Amino acid sequence: MAPTSIEEDLLKPRIYRNLGGEVKSNEEKSILIVDDIPLMRIMLAKYVRTLGLKILREELSILGIEIFEASNGVEALECLKNYSIDLVFLDLMMPEMDGITFLQHKKENPTLSSIPVIACSALGERDTVEKATALGASSYIVKPFTLKSVEEKFRAALTIMQP
Repeated sequence: MAPTSIEEDLLKPRIYRNLGGEVKSNEEKSILIVDDIPLMRIMLAKYVRTLGLKILREELSILGIEIFEASNGVEALECLKNYSIDLVFLDLMMPEMDGITFLQHKKENPTLSSIPVIACSALGERDTVEKATALGASSYIVKPFTLKSVEEKFRAALTIMQP
């Protein structure tokens, strides 16, 4: 049975804009979520939007969040080349181009290499974590993740994001 137009729409990567409200350009953070499973992208986007609003209330500051989605490393590299991305949440196991290969390409490109990456994967093995970290991942979350684990990594990444 072929997917309906609603199902097809859910599978497409999306761009969400200005989720924190009225935002000045220097206070907006652009976040790329890369995962081949649409439900994981949707869930992580929801967590990030929730955290953006929580930080806004706690710090009484405006944190606009623009969320981009990609379903594999090829789309993610294209997004990094076409948009100003401040942080990447990256699944490591994906078709077409996996997260480790994406990190290798990102590391080789001087304009992209400084963008922080939080690697997300069900693979919690030490060698996978070490490989991702060696290639530039600033931190790592093992799936299934919780809002608390995402918040911890997200807050840490906010401190190292480029202004």
